[in-house]
Amino acid sequence: MPHLTDATLIRAILETDRNWAAYALGDLAPGFVEHAEWYRGGDTTHPALLLLYRLFTEPVLFSLGEAADVAQLLTEIKTEPALYLSIRPEILPLIKARYTVQHEAAMWRMILNPARFQVPPNTECTRLDLSHLPALRALYTDGQATGEVPDFFDELMLENGVFYGAYDEHGILLASAGTHLVAPHESVAAVGNVYTRRDQRGRGLARRVTGAVVADLLRGTPTLRTVALNVNQQNLAALTVYEHLGFERYCQFYEGLATSPS
Repeated sequence: MPHLTDATLIRAILETDRNWAAYALGDLAPGFVEHAEWYRGGDTTHPALLLLYRLFTEPVLFSLGEAADVAQLLTEIKTEPALYLSIRPEILPLIKARYTVQHEAAMWRMILNPARFQVPPNTECTRLDLSHLPALRALYTDGQATGEVPDFFDELMLENGVFYGAYDEHGILLASAGTHLVAPHESVAAVGNVYTRRDQRGRGLARRVTGAVVADLLRGTPTLRTVALNVNQQNLAALTVYEHLGFERYCQFYEGLATSPS
């Protein structure tokens, strides 16, 4: 089946569920679109779309549309050795019919309600750039023992996105938050890479650094329509932080690693 390459058509389909498709819309931006493969199914009334995003070791699979149409698309593309999933609950059984799913995680897609956003108090934070990369990597190392290292971090995100950190008086980075993507032309941004050192939790640092990122996004792109993030449904502390900042739950979905049994 040929790839769909018409960005205008892809965008039109994604806009039918913009909040769910926020990350995929960002993949239309330069620097991202080069790694994206798009496949179309369904019909003009009820279109379906499947994305394989190949920047990472395992391609990320995203789908939009009715389950029956997505099922047809899955039969028409070649089976991949492994896929990282970003799919709605009704698509998960279709994947399990073709792959073995590991590390299955129920997630919330959250969307910022700008009318509810307020900059948190005590928000003195440092804007991070590539010069802070060693400190950021050292911070993330704290999460290796518990499997909490942020997924899919790449230094290009730090170079091209919005990152803030909270340092202590000794110059040690204690917490950080950033973005997975910032795509002004698509009027979308995705917050991520949020991490607080384990021995510093409960002090409001995550709220401070995430609030600084959101404030910068809204200030830097006044026409920004969608600010999204993903959070594990079991991470109640993070959910509380994000809800206090004005993020609202939009839909459930699943992440996980799908491997081919062959």
